[in-house]
Amino acid sequence: MRFLRRIGLVVVVFALVSASARAQPYPNKPIHVLVPVTAGGLTDVIARRIAADASARMGQPWIMENKPGANFIPAAEACRHAKGDGYTLCVFTTSTVTFNPHLIEKLPYDGAKDFKPIINLGQFIGGLIASPKLGVKTIDDLRRLTLAKPGEFNFGTYGPASSANVFRQYLAERWNTPLVEVAYKGSNELIAALASGEIQMTWTALGSWADNPNDSKGRIVAIDGARRSPLLPDVPIYAEAGRGNYPIHTWMGLFAPAETPDDVITRVNQVVGEAIKEPKLTEFLVNQLIEPDVTTAPEFAAYVAREREETGTLLRRFNIPKIQ
Repeated sequence: MRFLRRIGLVVVVFALVSASARAQPYPNKPIHVLVPVTAGGLTDVIARRIAADASARMGQPWIMENKPGANFIPAAEACRHAKGDGYTLCVFTTSTVTFNPHLIEKLPYDGAKDFKPIINLGQFIGGLIASPKLGVKTIDDLRRLTLAKPGEFNFGTYGPASSANVFRQYLAERWNTPLVEVAYKGSNELIAALASGEIQMTWTALGSWADNPNDSKGRIVAIDGARRSPLLPDVPIYAEAGRGNYPIHTWMGLFAPAETPDDVITRVNQVVGEAIKEPKLTEFLVNQLIEPDVTTAPEFAAYVAREREETGTLLRRFNIPKIQ
């Protein structure tokens, strides 16, 4: 009987301790944030800046863990296998959850089911850039030159499955003229080719051009986004330039493992949203040619789903091959 009473006491104490642990407000320990790129790149810099503010607001460290790798898969896999308790958050770019599901034959995760979207950290402003060797100043100048020499203009990309190549085919369709793809391994090689005139144009996210947007490397003739950038007041958005709305956007967002409780998702969304709305952080993002887009978690989830569907439609239309 005494033994049974002791067992009962242990069970009661364990239950009380467990209940106490569950009752502790979130967060009560450091939060780990998985980042899919190497330290120092634009995505990493943005993630760290936002995390620092969110950490101060939540009273717990946000520990950044860089997990770079092919097609951003290592970070996604680590996120998928992490415990869904709110103490692992994941920074993803467009590629992870909208491009990869349509591009990679044997993707080891499900972009629609394995993660919960939390909040959009910002949209990368992308731009159509002309080689300085062309001497053009506007998108109409570039179009006229291209139409005058059909099939002679090269378009720089990062390979058949890259977003730049999708835009190349979109633009060729809009202009009704062929644009020859020339693929490069990285941005340094592509920018050098643009500056030298080896390629006549390209499309890329403009964060790396923020300091010198129209120097000797190339001329930005149009950008995506909902409005003109204050850093590029004379450069029109595509719709304004009469080129339609490019349906695919490049953004970075915060996600969590699928089992993460909804109340945790809501809490992180609110804290990060408040951080992004702070004037200093908003200014920082804008200066990196990032367009803030704060929404609720359900709104962001709906946005991600639409982006994934529209991306698939466009990739199928242009017969973009899957990566084996």
